[in-house]
Amino acid sequence: MNSMQVKCVIALGKTKSYTKTAEDLYVSQSTVSKNISRLEEELGFKIVKVKGHQVEFTDQGQFFYEHLDKIHQNFEETLSNIYSFDNQRPIIVRHSMVPFERFYIPRFLQLTKKSSKRQIKIEGFRPYNSYEDNIDLFYENKADFILIQQDFFHGDKRLGFTPLMNGQYSVIVNKQSPLAEKQYIDVNDLIDQHIYIWNSNPGVGSVLEIEKILKKKLKKEQISEVTGLISAEMYATANYGVGIVPSFAYDNQNNSNVAYNYLNLHIPLVYGAFYLKSTEKQPYFKNIIQNLKRALTQEKAQWH
Repeated sequence: MNSMQVKCVIALGKTKSYTKTAEDLYVSQSTVSKNISRLEEELGFKIVKVKGHQVEFTDQGQFFYEHLDKIHQNFEETLSNIYSFDNQRPIIVRHSMVPFERFYIPRFLQLTKKSSKRQIKIEGFRPYNSYEDNIDLFYENKADFILIQQDFFHGDKRLGFTPLMNGQYSVIVNKQSPLAEKQYIDVNDLIDQHIYIWNSNPGVGSVLEIEKILKKKLKKEQISEVTGLISAEMYATANYGVGIVPSFAYDNQNNSNVAYNYLNLHIPLVYGAFYLKSTEKQPYFKNIIQNLKRALTQEKAQWH
């Protein structure tokens, strides 16, 4: 029995639907079905029965699900607590590698060093793995905090979130383009452009909303998703099209060939810190959050 099989059973017990389970786990419906079938073969009894479009547990399946759910919850909470209370273990803060983090995170480290003896470990976060693999970073002692935009984790009820900064979406434009002169770029301004828009898999809600609006005005083939913020900037630098990225990705230090202008759509973004809800009870929690806020406030005071 592997971790995906466990997740499929637990999710299916809550949704009673292969389709909804697949959506909740961000996998295909066939992946859910295959994992349940393989687990049934391994255990030697049927877990589910399907009546029309309704999924039900067998008597043995229901008994198995109830006990598995309790064991799984206890396991994850126990493991998280063991890691959290180990005072010798560094607190791991993963950041999304957007440019402004190069400046405020060192401030955060300085503030935390003054206020706590606990070591802080800074690591990058690349959101290209599966959704559950990203969530497992919290449970496997590979992240205590992940700094990223709020809609990335899709309102996952296992996680808490503290907002640190508000933002919106920006359009990256080659400075030779007439669009570079516009501080706010409307969708109508993009009708003749090829759009390279940052997104992850599964797609974040704000990006999907932008794509829905763009597809009403542009042809489908004019819109391409990219998995890296730098890729969107590269296309704009080559005047190959324009990029659409969160405004947090703005970098005025390196590339003088492009302008970052606001996308004139009311789709607000919030950048902040994710963590397991149980982390809120840990003695270091308030200190980490306070220092993140202070560091960002100090850095923003330097912006013009």
